[in-house]
Amino acid sequence: MLFCLFSLVFLYSIWPLFKGIIFNPSNSQDTLDALERRKTILYREIQYIDAEYDIGNLNKEDYNLTRTELVQETSDIIAEIKLISSN
Repeated sequence: MLFCLFSLVFLYSIWPLFKGIIFNPSNSQDTLDALERRKTILYREIQYIDAEYDIGNLNKEDYNLTRTELVQETSDIIAEIKLISSN
């Protein structure tokens, strides 16, 4: 009897190893929250370099390069957010 109980507990504890991908909705929400925070930070960085350029602290070449990179990263994050939200 004790052996059967031990076997059942053991099988129950290793059962997730035999499954495929385990869906964890809280993990999706955590990822979504992190992406939203990163998007907000990128928007602030874009505003900051816009202001720096307007007051003359950045030359046009640096401004264009930096802004393009920030906008591209923001665009990628928005696409990830849409992908996660649709699931």
